[in-house]
Amino acid sequence: MLEVIYRIYEVADEETAAKNRENDCGFGLFSSTSKAENIELLMDCLICDSREHFKEIIKAEYGDNIAFRYSKKLKPGDLYCIIIGEHCYNAERYFNKVTFTCDLCGATVETYYGRGIYFSDYEVRNSFYNIQEYAERRFCSNKCKAVFEDRERHKLKPDDEQEFYIQRDMFTENVAGYIYKITKKSSGEFYVGQTKYAPVFRWGQHLKTKRFPIGGILDYEFETLEIVPKTGNILERGKYWIQTLYKENPEKSLNIACIKGAE
Repeated sequence: MLEVIYRIYEVADEETAAKNRENDCGFGLFSSTSKAENIELLMDCLICDSREHFKEIIKAEYGDNIAFRYSKKLKPGDLYCIIIGEHCYNAERYFNKVTFTCDLCGATVETYYGRGIYFSDYEVRNSFYNIQEYAERRFCSNKCKAVFEDRERHKLKPDDEQEFYIQRDMFTENVAGYIYKITKKSSGEFYVGQTKYAPVFRWGQHLKTKRFPIGGILDYEFETLEIVPKTGNILERGKYWIQTLYKENPEKSLNIACIKGAE
């Protein structure tokens, strides 16, 4: 026996098709094989012996002219049938329609249960410090989701007692970048660098190099010398620190760039 979940559509006229495309919002309320502009007449589940048996039953009810896939050859008023799934144990997501409002622009969206654009568990955990209210946000488009995420992430600060993962662009609001210093404690040698992202990520990149291999991490001291604001010039500030520290201890400086200007 075969359990078939299916939908019956009617090909819409041009005016109706335009309205349906506008209301769809790209959400897949209509599958790509059904075309967003057409009219859904019925969704149901049928138990039968085989796909051929299923087609016989549908033709007996809707006529021999019903198609079993969408085609551009179909004309307004023509009917076609789309098989959504077979032997589905979670039929709820196929039958239940839900309506929600986009949490950014306020657009009203109608789609099927379980569909929609929202933050994944990973995004909630890593972008929003595991604040679960963000798991309930819904959006009409990925553009709205991205704008909302950027806005909210700049407003949030991590809770000291919560575990979360730092992302490299998490601390870039109103910041042109960071000037940092890595010192080898055993020799006193140091390196000055700059990054527009959270310094911890640049430090991690250095630990993959021959100069600062991760095997010697206990011998390194990592520090941030300056946070350069958006209005500042990170290149000039980096040059300033390289030259200043070189003058104080030229034999220990590992920097090559900007040294000539310090002499």
